[in-house]
Amino acid sequence: MDFKNSWSVVSKDFAIFKNKKSILYTLTILPFAVGIGFTIILLLIHNASPSPYATFIPAFNGFLFWFIVLAAIIPTAVASYSIVGEKIEKTLKPLLATPLTDGEIILGKILSAFIPCILATYLGAVIFMIGIDIITFQQLGYILYPNWTAAVFLLVATPLAGIFGTEFDTLISIRVSDPRTAQSYGGAVYFPLLIVFILGEAGFIPLDINTILIFSAILVILDIIIFYINRSLFQREEMITRFS
Repeated sequence: MDFKNSWSVVSKDFAIFKNKKSILYTLTILPFAVGIGFTIILLLIHNASPSPYATFIPAFNGFLFWFIVLAAIIPTAVASYSIVGEKIEKTLKPLLATPLTDGEIILGKILSAFIPCILATYLGAVIFMIGIDIITFQQLGYILYPNWTAAVFLLVATPLAGIFGTEFDTLISIRVSDPRTAQSYGGAVYFPLLIVFILGEAGFIPLDINTILIFSAILVILDIIIFYINRSLFQREEMITRFS
């Protein structure tokens, strides 16, 4: 597998995404809304129960988990379009006719969705952490973020969740012929992540560094498995016949 070949697919998709307003809105508005919204929610919770901010640090870290969820959800709008959109616009056949291998095409499609989505997620996380630092610094006497907990959440689990969501959405995109259907099915990736968050908030599992590292190890395994499933289901000849 030649990474340069995969990157040619990424460059092609980036050029397409720049002209898709729905994708651009998702990548810009959603991270701002989440980053600012979470900060406001935690501020309101604190004001309703004015305990010292130090007691809210576990809650702050709990909200970091939502950026793991966000990294898996944002690709729904991008990865689900990457193949289905080309099917509809009849631009898939030229790509399939190139000498690129199936694995190179799939990797390119995954990267073209993953890169902008993970950057958008990090934008939201930075806004959130800056907001929390601003409202807590005077009382805590130190800057809470960044810290090691945030590093594990955002630099380990978040990109792995982003890959998981992107690969899952790409898998759906391969099998369906309508972007809305792809997005509907792609949203299913939200549920296992939500279950982990609920279990953490309910006290069944701690949302700490150790748990997130175990969770990340599981995601690594899933990411590898789903990539090979994508490649096995990518029936090149069938697509050329059906969507040319």
